[in-house]
Amino acid sequence: MFLENKLLLKEYLEPPFLNESKVQKLIFLIRTHNEKNNETIKDINYRIITKFTKFKNETVFDQRFHAIDGLVSANLISSKNSNTHEIINNNQGKEEQAQLNISKNYLLEVSLDNPVTIKSKLLADGGLYDILVILEKSSKGLKLNADKKVNLFISIGKDFPFVITNSSNNNNNNNLTLTVKTFYDGIIDFFYDQESSKISFKMPFTWNLKYVNQVVNLHEELIIPKSYIPLSTVSAFKATLNGMEIPRNTILIDDYTDQNNRIVHVVIVNFKLKEFTNEIIKNGDNQYAIFEIKPIK
Repeated sequence: MFLENKLLLKEYLEPPFLNESKVQKLIFLIRTHNEKNNETIKDINYRIITKFTKFKNETVFDQRFHAIDGLVSANLISSKNSNTHEIINNNQGKEEQAQLNISKNYLLEVSLDNPVTIKSKLLADGGLYDILVILEKSSKGLKLNADKKVNLFISIGKDFPFVITNSSNNNNNNNLTLTVKTFYDGIIDFFYDQESSKISFKMPFTWNLKYVNQVVNLHEELIIPKSYIPLSTVSAFKATLNGMEIPRNTILIDDYTDQNNRIVHVVIVNFKLKEFTNEIIKNGDNQYAIFEIKPIK
């Protein structure tokens, strides 16, 4: 994302792909550098505010930092039980580490060699996180007339299971679970039509080009038990987004990753997502991404 003064602000998350169900060590790094020579800009004051879009843009983290070397480096401890974020003192032994009782307006010293440890709801639940990074005009390493703001986004995969009746089982109408994995917001209004084998659901989404320009792709997954014949044996699927056809070459079937389930990936790349966005805006404001997926028989 380009800023004035030929600066480039990047966020880095290791690992880059996250699933809610897997416990992983999380390292968060924000760096500002000169686009011409890739040199990191030192002595910067940042404010980082993170909102979780799933719960009405709840603020889960808000803190100022003074990055001596230009880098905000943090080890993340994700906790769904944290009402506010906690800063852990890294300079003490493990048994002595404790929360630092500091204000969000306090300018916390941080660098690559001296990372901070943050315990918060950040990345604790599946969905989309909006990370607002503010480069403050008080930064000595930059000449700014006003604060510079950039929004970054991180998605966490979350499973939404839905129980249906397995009418293809002649011996017993056992229930089974179809799962939608989303990397954005919650799945609502899930419906499965037994007769046509069509799956439909919707998800809150911001149909705004400024926002969509920062979305690499819109990715949803269907997880289908291989025991369910109507959906696990067909060779292809077709799908629509808000009534518009999704290119079939972006609907991918994976029968190998999971021995018990078929995974159907629906991936809408950025340029196509922008085309859809323009049409949706033209046709009137819509707050949802509405998917319909069915097998080609």
